[in-house]
Amino acid sequence: MRKLIPEGIWVALAAGLAIGIPGVMAGMGVGITGVAAAAVASEDPKKAYKAFVFQLLPGTQGIYGFVVGFLVIIGAGLAPSSVVPEMAKTGIVGLAVLAATLPAILQGFTSYPQGLVASAGVAAFAKKPEVFSVCLMYVVAVELYAILGVLASVLMLTFIGVL
Repeated sequence: MRKLIPEGIWVALAAGLAIGIPGVMAGMGVGITGVAAAAVASEDPKKAYKAFVFQLLPGTQGIYGFVVGFLVIIGAGLAPSSVVPEMAKTGIVGLAVLAATLPAILQGFTSYPQGLVASAGVAAFAKKPEVFSVCLMYVVAVELYAILGVLASVLMLTFIGVL
């Protein structure tokens, strides 16, 4: 007879992936853009702070994943302060929680292309400072899909009763 995996394992996996994958991908996106920003700063230190704005945006996916992961931990009753996990009281299915966090997990992958777009924006801004706002819009366009992923996860977690 096979032993079933306890529900809490699926929930912990969901939270871990929601925090870990976007965090790693955000680090990659920020790193890609940081290389371009550092090059611009070395050429013209006055442009360093505007280049830093480009670098910050690919990191937001890591923040989104962190928030969703901790919403899962708290909402499912895995926080150390919980005496009786909410999962035991409400019958939340761990796989449903994992499925609900998938959009938040996968949104993390938008950090890499966002880092590429941000790097191109830094390069364009270095040559022509007047294109800063336009290039920033291109970077924010990628951000929209990360926000939609987080929103989808939060809504699904709400629908299944975790939040």
